[in-house]
Amino acid sequence: MSFASIPWGQTRRVLAGSAAALAILGSATACGHQGTTGEERTESTEVRATDEASVRRVDLPLDTAMKAAADQGKGFSLRDATSLGRYISPAYASRFKACFERQKPNLKAVDFFVVRRSEKCPLRVGDDMPPGTTPKVLGVTLRKAVHQLVEAGFAPDHISVDTLDAKGHKTNERHWSWEVCTQNPTAGTPFSAALKPKLVVKASCSGN
Repeated sequence: MSFASIPWGQTRRVLAGSAAALAILGSATACGHQGTTGEERTESTEVRATDEASVRRVDLPLDTAMKAAADQGKGFSLRDATSLGRYISPAYASRFKACFERQKPNLKAVDFFVVRRSEKCPLRVGDDMPPGTTPKVLGVTLRKAVHQLVEAGFAPDHISVDTLDAKGHKTNERHWSWEVCTQNPTAGTPFSAALKPKLVVKASCSGN
């Protein structure tokens, strides 16, 4: 996930609002892939030997690293520091730490390679780490389900949603407050960046 070079105060206000977080996740209901996130995901998290010299270990809270980049007028992108290829949303910056950074002077930008604060930084970018699991989102609101899936590392444009009316027929009507009645993959499935979670939501799952 990348941000343009904008002042940190503006960046912080954008990331702090729940409406902004949903804007980041808004593509969750789309079937197609979005260019920016798709392009970043397909790039291997491993750093080629020729790039290693440009990678520097930083070990900073991610929000601190983001603020420093923004204060210097730099754009930045967020990438998984491990081999898992998890999607990193800036909406959850406070829950991550930057292990490494790679400066891109020609673009006036920096790549941050990150892990969750509860995880140890790998010795080098792209090292293996055991995958987490798919969270259980059955019975929760669509809003909460999407937040949980994205926080787990699933890219928003990999998440699809089918909406059913009271009679079980597909409908174009959709509300963030509707309940998740079916999820695939099921809770506990080992995380893989290749998985494409699918949710089925209704106004209420009672009576299913």
